[in-house]
Amino acid sequence: MEDAFNSVLTTALNLQNFVTVDNSLTEAAGMVKNIAKRSVTGSAEDLTMGQGNTGAVEVTFSSTPYTVGTTQARFSYYDEEALADPKVVDAGIKGMAEIMVNDFVAKAVAEWEKTSHTTTGTLDFAGIVDALAALNLENEDGLFMLINPASLASFRKALKDELKYVEAFARTGYIGSVCGIPVYISKAISGTNEAIIAHKDAVRVFTKKASEIETEREGNIRKNTIYSRKVAVVALVDDTKVIVVNP
Repeated sequence: MEDAFNSVLTTALNLQNFVTVDNSLTEAAGMVKNIAKRSVTGSAEDLTMGQGNTGAVEVTFSSTPYTVGTTQARFSYYDEEALADPKVVDAGIKGMAEIMVNDFVAKAVAEWEKTSHTTTGTLDFAGIVDALAALNLENEDGLFMLINPASLASFRKALKDELKYVEAFARTGYIGSVCGIPVYISKAISGTNEAIIAHKDAVRVFTKKASEIETEREGNIRKNTIYSRKVAVVALVDDTKVIVVNP
């Protein structure tokens, strides 16, 4: 039998390149995890003799509740299928992993899109420069951009020679770099000509280190089922490090 199978993939991105994975989750599925978000305001002042500060550095704290969930995929096959195609089990396990990654990517996109930082513009050089200016970060190292594949042709035409290819960013989905920001394509970005510019510190995936794998067998009909589970919560933790560009 031909060694091939069709997987319906939302994206081929390696999620760990775009979010921070935190394996310290202690809450169980169904429990609430409060995600702390802090912002710092204030400035230093130049003072002369006898003067004191007129203001102070202030830390604003907020907490957002997230419900911890169980992400599960299931794959079933019969003994006869495995005998006819020895690769069917490997294909099913790979498919489960891909589908679970897709689920977490979709959740990460939903969290990025919660940001209070948005800008309206076209996906050309000027639009990207304006978005970076609106993000207003002192250090842009570690930023990346995600666009939908449907935007790729117009994006390349608009950028022309401004779209550079940097070998250091040669990962799945990478199409080039603009203003030093690597650009990737993903079907998880739903809007045509929409872009997300973010740092991996913006969204955090809180999870338990090990994935749970369970198998069961119905001996009478020779049916085998594999379950893959991950207990996790995906949350926007730093609103200052993500901006959405809308067309």
